[in-house]
Amino acid sequence: MQSVFRMDEKRLLSLVVLLAAMTSVVMYLNLSDNSNVTYHVIDLEEEDQPELDQPMTYVAYDMPPSPAVVQRDMRHYLCILQTNVVYIYAPAADSGILHCILTRFGYLKDLFVTIPVNKRDPTKSRGYEDVRSTQYLRPSGVTSPLRVYREETIHVFAQPAQYDREAMAKMFPENARYITMLRRPIHRFAADFVYSRLDKHFNTTAEADSPKNYLDNPEYWESQKTTSYCTRNCMSAVLGFPLDETKDIRDTQAAMDVIKQLDKDFSLVLFYEYLDQSLVLLKRHMCWGVTDIMYYLGSTHLRMPSEETLARLSTKEHIRNFRRVNSIDYLVYDYFNQTFWKRIKAEGEDFHKEVQNFQNIQKEVAKYCRVAVGDWNSANKTVIARSSWNEQFDFTRKMCYAFGREKQEWGDLLNERYFTAKRRPYKLSLPKLKV
Repeated sequence: MQSVFRMDEKRLLSLVVLLAAMTSVVMYLNLSDNSNVTYHVIDLEEEDQPELDQPMTYVAYDMPPSPAVVQRDMRHYLCILQTNVVYIYAPAADSGILHCILTRFGYLKDLFVTIPVNKRDPTKSRGYEDVRSTQYLRPSGVTSPLRVYREETIHVFAQPAQYDREAMAKMFPENARYITMLRRPIHRFAADFVYSRLDKHFNTTAEADSPKNYLDNPEYWESQKTTSYCTRNCMSAVLGFPLDETKDIRDTQAAMDVIKQLDKDFSLVLFYEYLDQSLVLLKRHMCWGVTDIMYYLGSTHLRMPSEETLARLSTKEHIRNFRRVNSIDYLVYDYFNQTFWKRIKAEGEDFHKEVQNFQNIQKEVAKYCRVAVGDWNSANKTVIARSSWNEQFDFTRKMCYAFGREKQEWGDLLNERYFTAKRRPYKLSLPKLKV
């Protein structure tokens, strides 16, 4: 009789454990259904600080506590939230857009976004850094008394650094997602030529103020370089290809071996030419919300070549000339361009509908922000309607400012967060948004 009672007790205990587990899952799913998720964290930057044993309530747009299994749309899309990301990018490959998106994501979610802390020699700049010789900030290096980090984890890395598989495996969490963004090589070069003033890196009396002159005769210009700044095969260089002193690889098979290894190492290879598709793919892969991938085209883009200029530079002759000295970049671009579209096809028929929905939201928000930042008598928010891929949410005037910040502004905010003891006032004077 006692053995029967013991068996019933074991069954009852198992049932209680099962019900507790089911309750936890249901709570997570309920959180994800509400775009204004509330949970408790310690935020030491707000005014009227609560005591540490009485944490304030922090409102996240659609971010439940991590780790979590969440439901990201109104149908059946279950995924695991990812908050550790390493972004590798070449100069002008993303025009700063993805850098700002990832930095903003980490900043607003109170994740640790690292920054370099040692001074760089501008005369030795390659356009990207060597992670072995660059010192990056860790949570233990934060000096602000207003910040408390309980673990030594870098959540977001979005610095111009060369991919180093061995070194980065020691720097970042094992589950970090590695991503990169590629751009049509000749367009990337033209944008970097204008933005970074590449003419300063050549020693010649010839006209050097236009990328067209370089594209007319790349070999001549390469022979006139006076600095180490990257001007050829730059995407390959950043991705860690073993290039020779001329920034090239003579063995095509060796290059393909590196590409196949990168295909295994990187979770996502995105494309500037297909930015919206890339961001929706990022959203799905990282299990993020739609506000996490939104962006604005700020003043950085005003310094970039226009689409008309890029089209004029992309003549058959210029492309042929540029390919001669950038064959590895074209090999990388063409390979991952194919895998990119295969991946999108695997996402299913509704992927392109979600991209269209994302583009519509972007247009609606841009229209609102153009009015809201210039007219304080206008509405304080606009309401974004619910769709199959997002809950209804409010986009406020304050969000217009946050989403319009550029790379330097985010860098300044991170430095302020990590190294100053000054509390940011609740009603701060916000810079004019560039939309």
